[in-house]
Amino acid sequence: MAREVIRNDYGDGGQSDIFDRKYIKYLPSLPQDRLINGVLDALRSHDLPTIEKSLIPIANISNNSMYLLGIVCLIIERERLYEGTEFGVSYLRYTEHLVEKLNIPIATLSEAKVLMEVFIEYHRPLMRAGFTIERNASKLRYLPEALENHREEDVYDKIVNSNYRDFRDWAQRRNITHKISPGPDPRVAAVIKGNKLFIDGKNILNFPSGTKSKVKEMVKDDLCKTFSIREGGGEPYITDTYDKGEQIAIENFKKKYRAKK
Repeated sequence: MAREVIRNDYGDGGQSDIFDRKYIKYLPSLPQDRLINGVLDALRSHDLPTIEKSLIPIANISNNSMYLLGIVCLIIERERLYEGTEFGVSYLRYTEHLVEKLNIPIATLSEAKVLMEVFIEYHRPLMRAGFTIERNASKLRYLPEALENHREEDVYDKIVNSNYRDFRDWAQRRNITHKISPGPDPRVAAVIKGNKLFIDGKNILNFPSGTKSKVKEMVKDDLCKTFSIREGGGEPYITDTYDKGEQIAIENFKKKYRAKK
């Protein structure tokens, strides 16, 4: 299968492919740096080991290189570059391998990817508001939550003009003037009695003897959510997330998608 290649506008004199047009275009202007150009060239190879090798020198560098790390992880996940390798179809398994190879915390890798996901999703209104990702990237993880709790015009003004701590605290504080229409409460009642799990009074599950309380509570919470979703007319779907930021981003996308239907 031929790989699509186009001329680039990034000043490195090379050629760019579909990844440039879909992803790299969102990055701020990157300096002409040997390490950065090495990552871009590796991406254009579409070869996962080559891409990983190019990330090693930049994995612990902040600022623009973190944006690059985030966009690379986003490309690997969305384009499923790990498929056909020993990691099968699991991006989570691949991530565990990558953080070990780069010798960085999984939280660093996850946050870099989430920040770039948010930046790309809200790129147009952020640019209209005058947002610059340099020195402001960390605020992005709280953008979806801020949009849940405050008026849109206030959010974009705040993310541009306030510092990180002020924006973070404000984003997490629900604005009582920001009305959210209450919907039906589909929650079900779940309780554990001994080794039995009851949902709405019915014995749904019997735990094996010796099951730890922590495991029982985890199963109870998961099944309670599943039953509540079905009770409300929805269809439950389980997917991997790394942190609250990813979960908020998914919820926000879901609401936007439903609004278009």
